[in-house]
Amino acid sequence: MHEPREISVDILFVTESQEYSESLTVVCPITIAEVLDKSRTASVAQEHFGSRSLSVGVWGKRVKLSAYAKSGDRIEIYRDLIADPKELRRSGRLLGKRRGR
Repeated sequence: MHEPREISVDILFVTESQEYSESLTVVCPITIAEVLDKSRTASVAQEHFGSRSLSVGVWGKRVKLSAYAKSGDRIEIYRDLIADPKELRRSGRLLGKRRGR
């Protein structure tokens, strides 16, 4: 078994109007869920979601809460989509285009 060691991770959560982020130093081995338990940013996100479980990713790739954190990870807390990106692309709104042009 490996010796416990400290690692640094970042936690990020973005709403429509605000960005929350923090850097934490934690002792590994530690799961993503355990990191989030120590995070103020995750507490803010949980207030937005209520009792629903958090959906997270590391560097843009979705991961399970049971995955282990690594040094330098950027843990992103995802919110529900407001609109389907495929539909926005189809309509041109994602790229800022107007219909009829």
